[in-house]
Amino acid sequence: MMNSGNDWLQALAALALPEERAGAARTLAALLGADDLILFAHDPVTGRSLPAEGFLRTLPGGRAWRDLIEMAVRDGEAMATLDLPHEEGVRARALGTADGSALVLLHVSDERADLAATRTVLPLLGALARRESAQLRAETQERLARQSATEAAELTAKLDATRSELQRAVTAAEHAAHARDEFLATVSHELRTPLTSMIGWLQLVEGETNPEVLREAHQTIERNARAQSRLIEDILDFSRIHAGKLRLDVDAVDLVSVIGAAIDIVRPAAAARGVRLESILDSNAGLVSGDADRLQQVIWNLLSNAVKFTPRDGRVQIHLQRVNSHAEIAVSDTGEGISADFLPFVFDRFSQAETGSTRQYGGLGLGLGIVRQLVELHGGTVRAYSAGRGQGASFVIALPRLIAREQSASEGRPIESDAGPAFSLPEAVSEPQLSGIRILVVEDNDDARALITTILKRSAAQVYAASGVPEALEHLRQQQPDIIISDIEMPGEDGYSFIRKVRANSALARHLPAIALTAYARSVDRVRALASGYQMHMAKPVEPAELIAAVRSLVSATRVE
Repeated sequence: MMNSGNDWLQALAALALPEERAGAARTLAALLGADDLILFAHDPVTGRSLPAEGFLRTLPGGRAWRDLIEMAVRDGEAMATLDLPHEEGVRARALGTADGSALVLLHVSDERADLAATRTVLPLLGALARRESAQLRAETQERLARQSATEAAELTAKLDATRSELQRAVTAAEHAAHARDEFLATVSHELRTPLTSMIGWLQLVEGETNPEVLREAHQTIERNARAQSRLIEDILDFSRIHAGKLRLDVDAVDLVSVIGAAIDIVRPAAAARGVRLESILDSNAGLVSGDADRLQQVIWNLLSNAVKFTPRDGRVQIHLQRVNSHAEIAVSDTGEGISADFLPFVFDRFSQAETGSTRQYGGLGLGLGIVRQLVELHGGTVRAYSAGRGQGASFVIALPRLIAREQSASEGRPIESDAGPAFSLPEAVSEPQLSGIRILVVEDNDDARALITTILKRSAAQVYAASGVPEALEHLRQQQPDIIISDIEMPGEDGYSFIRKVRANSALARHLPAIALTAYARSVDRVRALASGYQMHMAKPVEPAELIAAVRSLVSATRVE
């Protein structure tokens, strides 16, 4: 029996409040002759009666609990012995109503309490539990919806960013592919143009006896051959720099001497175009640490570019001065200038303001890219300035000054270079320098073999020529040369195989000096040639004086040994 109607009503009212539910449940259970209770309500989503919010939600032996609730709902009341999470064999008494609500009393006493009033209000408790469950479910769904919306927004933002990045990558790839195609087309054009001139003139002078025509042909062929050599050197330089294999011969460098040498090289081209070349060089600018040849290449490149893009009666000026801890070189011209939209890309490789078949100026678009990378390898910077088309352009290089050195600048090595197309050929040999020297030349290309043979014979050398490895080995069996000059790439058997056979056979002069003269000009090719058995590696095209000097040096060293 319930002890007090007021207590029962208060406990029942408190049961409706989530924050007081636990204490109210125990109070109400005690008034109903039990230790505790659990309220069940019909869940329209699952179609089952489930524990209301605030009561035990996980019950062991779920099937037994379901059977108890279903029996109570059907019959109005049921008894069973069930398990709780931390207790087994608990006596339970369940009151049920037709709406699926049930009140389960735990640890009931033998005394049967009057539950009529409780059964009357049970549907109200069930309705309250269903409302709370629905509200909680709605709040959960709303929270999940907000979370999903936030995640969806974040995902959309990420997708948009990815899409933008992908579009930029596609655009960059298309730009790179276009630049590559333009570059390949330009390379083809720039290499074929001098070849056309050379081949054409060679065909024209066949059988020609007029000295003037022959002189013009010679000058044209030489000029185009040097232009082609410059193009090839630019491509090789770019490849070496890009691969990180460019080697600098670092020393203390006097920039006044370097700039002076570059000006001397460019001056004839400037005079031919009617461009005034001026220089203002501060002798107190100091020394820098670097490779004199490569720095001269940088200055020559900027000067020749300035001359090329400056019209007749224009001016190109180079200015060297000391600016704090740097030496600053400025090359300015009154020429074509650079448009504002192209200025940020002027140092990019393959970039040219003009493209297509209507270009006014030649070139591969590598020169300024090489300039920037060479300057940066020296720890410096280079910047370009222009007010726009027709306003001229300026390029400013800043190189860190050398603080101190043990050897004066005048004691350093001479500043020379063979890197530019305008460098003059060595003077003709005035007297025989290879007299009495026997040379075996191995070259499969008829023209190249004839040229090398002629150069050597004009220096009074005795030359044996072979077009391939078998013929060369036969010469070695019959003759005893003082030195071998061999190509690398040859049909059937290459120069590496040839020199290995020479070194493996004492009868073929195992210690005979040998020069690899080849178009394979990379540092890795040089290493491979030396490792195969050659004493020297020389890249084509080679200067006659350089070849003669190399032969004399190797033969002399061998005879001394």
